[in-house]
Amino acid sequence: VSLALAALVAGAGSALAQAPSADEAAILGVIDQFMRAVTSGDAAAMARIRLEGTTTTIERPDPAGGTVMQRRPFPADTPAATSAAPSSAPASAVRERYWDPVVHVRGSLAVVWTPYEFWRDGKTSHCGVDVFELTKQAGAWKIGNVMYTVEPDACPAMRPKDPGRVRPAP
Repeated sequence: VSLALAALVAGAGSALAQAPSADEAAILGVIDQFMRAVTSGDAAAMARIRLEGTTTTIERPDPAGGTVMQRRPFPADTPAATSAAPSSAPASAVRERYWDPVVHVRGSLAVVWTPYEFWRDGKTSHCGVDVFELTKQAGAWKIGNVMYTVEPDACPAMRPKDPGRVRPAP
């Protein structure tokens, strides 16, 4: 009986752990808006969810071997945070989706770590990991910094087996 009770308690605990807090749900809502803004090319939507002075850090393959790290200000007039989606690309030409986000929140600071897939012209360009740093100001979560990896060969290993885990929903 005690083993059954322990299993029941452990199961209830994991079910509770899976339910996102109000802050986590709001944070993931911001990340969903980010992905939609990348896809739609909506610079105004992107501006609403990020802080002034937002930076982007990218780790991508170096043609000479290894990887190269780039850090730059998030362009005020560009909706996409990824250099894989330059402002010259038509909005319908790019799409980004993510899954299995890990959210850490402490007070008014949060970090989201999540795998993603990026498409260009209807074809996979690459996968990688997105890392978002957020802060809550005046009751709203805003993106302060974005970091991501560009991993062109990683998609088969990174894609979720269950497409129902992909966000935001189309």
